[in-house]
Amino acid sequence: MVNSNYSTDHLDSRKLMEEQLINELKRGLPPSVKLVAYNYSHAGTSLYALLQRKQNRKTPEWLTLRLTDHPLWLEETQQVFIEFGNPANLSHLEKKVVALFKDPKTERYFYKMSSLEIAVLQFLDACQKQGMVWAIRLPEEIFAARKQLPLNLEVDFMQADLFLGNRNNLNALLLPVEAKDFQTELARLFGRNLLFSQFARGRLLRLLPTNQWIQPIIETRTAKEASWEDQIVSEYGQELLAVYKKGRRLSLDID
Repeated sequence: MVNSNYSTDHLDSRKLMEEQLINELKRGLPPSVKLVAYNYSHAGTSLYALLQRKQNRKTPEWLTLRLTDHPLWLEETQQVFIEFGNPANLSHLEKKVVALFKDPKTERYFYKMSSLEIAVLQFLDACQKQGMVWAIRLPEEIFAARKQLPLNLEVDFMQADLFLGNRNNLNALLLPVEAKDFQTELARLFGRNLLFSQFARGRLLRLLPTNQWIQPIIETRTAKEASWEDQIVSEYGQELLAVYKKGRRLSLDID
């Protein structure tokens, strides 16, 4: 029998911790930096935050901040990390955030999103709206370890086979894609938490857009820029867009 009181208490304590983490984070941020979006893990052991810094009408800069009590399984990422320690006592977190932004090394983790990178986000958004998802096939040992072994984004990720498939049923549609430059961009976005992952059968790792993060970034795109389709073709070739159109057509048959 499920103890409903326990379930309610667990949810309440999880929500309370989420609120405490957010409040401590906001109090520690410098005036030029604001919290744009965040996602809180189901286990309640980590919180990812997308921060924005914009000064004097310049191009916005972004920072991925991870508050957690355990190391990240991804290697070669572009994000900063604060260990919050004892979850029963988060009162020290504000000071850790203040110290982070006073550290000159933090500056190297800020990133700007180029017009092309935003076009890639739009491309990924279009894929998901058509019921498609990008995926890589992991080495057996990394897949079996389920985040207990590291995944190096510059080595393991780039050596993996890349696919475009049906989001709900990869067995029904899985198109192999050879596009290393595009795969490099996927690795970069994954390392910024602009993509999140899900394990699937066949040693596959789905890569899905973190919607509440990518939409504010896409909104910074100006009307004078070329369409995302034109930019994708210009940078990665007509073949990549052709795979997208093929996947879109085949997905309609599945649905």
